[in-house]
Amino acid sequence: MCLDDDATAAHTPDTDPTITLTSADGSQFGAYLARAEAPTGARVVLLPDVGGMRSPFRELARRFARTGADVLVIDYYGRTLGPAARGEEYDPAIRETFDRELMVADVTAAIAYLRGLGDGPVYAAGFCIGGANALHAGTAGLGLAGVIGICPYIGEAGVSAALPEDFSAAIEVPVLGIFGGADKEVPSAVHEALGRHLAATGVRHEILVFPGQPHGFIEWDYFGREGHAEAAAEAWERITEFLAVP
Repeated sequence: MCLDDDATAAHTPDTDPTITLTSADGSQFGAYLARAEAPTGARVVLLPDVGGMRSPFRELARRFARTGADVLVIDYYGRTLGPAARGEEYDPAIRETFDRELMVADVTAAIAYLRGLGDGPVYAAGFCIGGANALHAGTAGLGLAGVIGICPYIGEAGVSAALPEDFSAAIEVPVLGIFGGADKEVPSAVHEALGRHLAATGVRHEILVFPGQPHGFIEWDYFGREGHAEAAAEAWERITEFLAVP
């Protein structure tokens, strides 16, 4: 996972209301909407790390909204914990309930909610397992305008097996991939395969590898850990460009 308990000291817990969405199987799950102060018309479904929609990821949604997009961060664990917002706590046991196919159903509901806000392109973006989830959503025919995978961890998670090495060959939408060159959780083989498969299929893509940066470097910069500011600033600039609406 990208964030541990050290992230909690660097932010103020929010009291903003949680939205309750209903997935295709009738299950309810929580989501949090961060509205852009200077909206471009873009909208993003934001997928957190394996800890789900803890308050640091609601704060990261607000940071994402500074790109000009309205951002809806969703929780993976409504079927287990209910749809209410959660604090910073992380119970490792809940990760065993994660199911990637249910996640796709939940993303579908989130996309429908965002499209109900008005016209404009809808993207999926995520951190760690959420980054892999965003890339996977790009294979599911959801009508996304693009996907952003930030340090995407494609390994086994919960009841879901690891994504196969060639899963990215099925991605149908533009891709921005952001990787740390010193990421011990996501080896270089992941971004190499991603770039290779997208080049073979002709899907527009940009793969950025930041030398010396670890797993979760964007989040750690945002929550005050030193040594990542320059790389994170460039990453946010490229994310903003990717989400720009003509």
